[in-house]
Amino acid sequence: MHDPLAAHRALVAKVDTFEAAVRARRDASMACRAGCSACCHTELSVCDVEAALVRDGLAVLDAAGRARVASRADVHDGRCVMLDDEGRCAIYDARPLVCRTQGLPLRYPDGVIPEAAIMARGKGPRGGALTWCPLNFQGEDHAPRAEDVLDAERVDAMLALSNREHVAHTGGDPTRRTSLRALAREITAELNEGNALC
Repeated sequence: MHDPLAAHRALVAKVDTFEAAVRARRDASMACRAGCSACCHTELSVCDVEAALVRDGLAVLDAAGRARVASRADVHDGRCVMLDDEGRCAIYDARPLVCRTQGLPLRYPDGVIPEAAIMARGKGPRGGALTWCPLNFQGEDHAPRAEDVLDAERVDAMLALSNREHVAHTGGDPTRRTSLRALAREITAELNEGNALC
C-alpha cells in the first residue's frame, strides 16, 4: 500500500539530519532549543501534505494535550496556536518544515526576502541572500559557515513536489493552505462531538 506521506517524511528526515549536523558543529552559536519560541509568534498556514502530518501529530496527543491545543484555537495573542504555556510546541515531531528550518542560516535567491531580513550575502557560485534567527550566530566568531547554510529555495521546491505527490493520492488541492489555527479548531470540533456522545 502506498503511503501518501512517504516523500514528505523523507524530506523531513533530510532536513532534520541537516539541522542535527549544524547543531553538532555549532551548538554554542545557536539559541534554538526546547522552550525557545522567539520565532513562533506568527499565524502559520501549511499545504495539504504538511496539514496531514500535523493532523497525525495532533492525533497522537493524549487527551490533555488535545484539550490544551483546542483551548488555544480561539486565542489570538500573537503566539502560534500549537505553543503551550511554557513555549513548547505541542506537535514538535510533526511541526512544519518552516519551523524545522527557521533558526538555521537560509539561502534565498536575491530579491526573494525583504532587505531588512537579510543578515549576510552568500559568497561563491550560489550567492543569494542569507537570513537566520538573530539570536543565533551572533558575532564574527560565531558567523555561519558555508556548510551551515540550507538552500531554502531547494527545500521549498522539494516541499512542493512532496505536496503534489500527496494530493495526487488523496485528491487534495496542491494550492490549498490550511492554517494551524484551523487544524486546532478541528480538535475542538472532535472534542465537542465526543462530549455530545457522552
